[in-house]
Parts: sequence; structure tokens; C-alpha cells
Amino acid sequence: MKANHLRSGLIWTFVMGLLLAGVQTQPSYAHPHYWMNLKADMILDDQGRLAAIRQRWAFDAYFSMMTVADAVNEHGDKETGLRNMADQIIANLAKYQYLSVLTINGTEIDLPQPSVYQLTENTQLEQPVLELEMRFDIASPLIIKGKDLVWSVFDPTYYIAMNYSKVENISIKGAKNTQCQLTLSLPNPSSELTEYAQSLDRTQKDTGGLGKSFAEKVRIHCV
Repeated sequence: MKANHLRSGLIWTFVMGLLLAGVQTQPSYAHPHYWMNLKADMILDDQGRLAAIRQRWAFDAYFSMMTVADAVNEHGDKETGLRNMADQIIANLAKYQYLSVLTINGTEIDLPQPSVYQLTENTQLEQPVLELEMRFDIASPLIIKGKDLVWSVFDPTYYIAMNYSKVENISIKGAKNTQCQLTLSLPNPSSELTEYAQSLDRTQKDTGGLGKSFAEKVRIHCV
């Protein structure tokens, strides 16, 4: 079966399909449709302002295998296929802020188009996985000292577990004289919402914003 027979959700309609083995670790309180592992770097300039955000999404091994095969079949070779696929993903995710939400003192900040992005197959792991990397360069760096910064990644219309898993997967780079406290907050959904999530099957897309309700939050406070 070709992976694109199973398209659903925002990102999956852009990535050309999905088959999952369900091998990723998942929270016990819910039943997400699919899983992704996340990493993020918050890059500060010499004045301690937020100048860029770099993130990486790692897809599960079975999805990666099927998607790479699709890229080769549709475009003739892996490199061309993944490059074209990356262009499609970024163009479409722009309508949804790249599934990424940045707030400073509660005010949501619009993200620019990624200055650099790529879709690659990481073959250094025991099982090769497909990785989407994006870097958002902020034209006017944002003052974050003394403010509360919150970063989260989720699909607003579809329940996908997009997890950092541990605080070490988020880093703050640059601005040696700036001291920042970083925490990773896990979601705390109600029992009613949890029961609803557990009742879903993977074909359901209209899930009432479950992605946001179960999203992890990266919280940063710098002085």
C-alpha cells in the first residue's frame, strides 16, 4: 500500500502519507493518532534578545521508510524527492504558523518563514528516521529578559503526540551573560478530555483541538 493512501491531518496531507508501527513512547493518559520527537534551540543575540529558533521534528521509523520510498517513486531519486517534499510541507504549514506557537508575556508572536529548512534521512541511528529541520530568523530580535516565554508545537485540528520527552531536548544558545531558566511543562488534561482522546480512532480529524490540550509547553525566563 502506498503511504499517500492514508493522508489525514494538517501535516500528513503535506508529507504524502503515513503508516505507523506505533513504536514511539507515548503518554499513558491519551491515545494520540501519531507520534513525533521534537528538539528546539532558542538562539539569543549578544544583547540577550531572541534572534532565532531552530527546531527538528523526527518522524517514526516506519513512516520514514514509507515516505522515503514514496519520494523515490514519485521524483526519481531520494535527494530530489525529499527536497520537493520539504518545499510542499513548508508552503502549506505557513498557513498554520508551522504548527508552532510562541508567546511572550501571553502575547502570541508571528513566526517568519523559515530562512533554512530541509527534510533529510538520518542514517546514523539504529533505524533511519526522516527529520524535518527549520530555522526561524527573527528580523527584529525580541526582548525576553524579565519576560515569560512559552513555546509549544501541535497540530490544531488533529491529535498528534509531538513531544520533547525531556528538557535536555531544548537548549538556549548565545548571550553568555544572560541567565535563563528553562522548564518543560507536561499537559494536564481533564478526565473528560482524556476519555474522549482514548475513544478516538486514527481516522478522526475533527478532534476539538486535542493537539493543543495535550501539547507540551517549553517555558523560558531570562534575567
